[in-house]
Amino acid sequence: MSNKVALITGITGGLGSIVAEMMAGNGYTIAGQYLHQNENSNELAAKLKASGASTKMYQVQLKNEEEIQGLIQSVIQDFGRIDVLIHLAGVSHSSISWKQEKEAWDDVISINLTAPMLVSKAAIPHLKKQGAGTIIYTSSIVAHRPLAGTGAYAASKAGIEGLTRVQAIELAKSGITVNCIAPGYFDAGMISTVDKNQQQQIIDNIPVGRLGNPQELAECILYLCGNGGRYVTGQTLHINGGLFI
Repeated sequence: MSNKVALITGITGGLGSIVAEMMAGNGYTIAGQYLHQNENSNELAAKLKASGASTKMYQVQLKNEEEIQGLIQSVIQDFGRIDVLIHLAGVSHSSISWKQEKEAWDDVISINLTAPMLVSKAAIPHLKKQGAGTIIYTSSIVAHRPLAGTGAYAASKAGIEGLTRVQAIELAKSGITVNCIAPGYFDAGMISTVDKNQQQQIIDNIPVGRLGNPQELAECILYLCGNGGRYVTGQTLHINGGLFI
C-alpha cells in the first residue's frame, strides 16, 4: 500500500475514473483535475470518499497556465506534496488534416500536448525538491498506426512521446521517472463514439480478439508508479493486445 499523492488530470473520463479508483484502493491520496462539474464528477467524488481514500477534486481549465499553476499550488497546500502526475486529459477532433480548421487543431494540441507540459512544468520543482517522483503521459496507438482524419490527434501524441524521452533524460538524476502509456482500443472513452460495425472491424484486427479492459490499463499505470517501475524511464508502454505497426 502507498501513502503517496497522485494528481490525475482528466479524472472524470472513462479511463481517469477507473485509474483513480484503483489507485485509491492501493492507498494513494487522489487529487483530481476535471473541467465540468456534472453527474460523472459528483459520482466519482462520492465513490472515492466512500472508499475511505483521501481525495480532493479541482475544477481547472487546462488551457490556462495561471489556473494550472494554481492547481499545483493548491495540491501542495492541501496535501503537502505531489508524488505522481498522471496526464489523462485529452480531446480529439476528426478531420482530414489539410481541411482542419486552425481552431480545432489548436484545441487538440493545447489539451493533449501543451497542457501536460505546463502541468509538469509547474510540478517538477516540487518533485525535484522531494528527490523523487513519477510522471506518466498518455500517447495512443494512433501515434504509430495513424488513421485518416486523426492528424492533430496523432501529431499531439507523437509529440508527447518525444517530450517523455527528453524529460526522462533531464530528470533522471533527480530521481524522477518519466514514461508514457500508448493505449490501443479500450472498452471506454473515445471508442464509444464509433459505430458497432466499425468497432467490430477494429476488434477483428486485434490479435487477442477483444477490446482492452480499462482495469488492465490502470494496472499498467500502477506498475509504473510502484517500486517495479523505478528503473523504467523514457519508455512508451504499448498496451494494445498485440495490434501494432
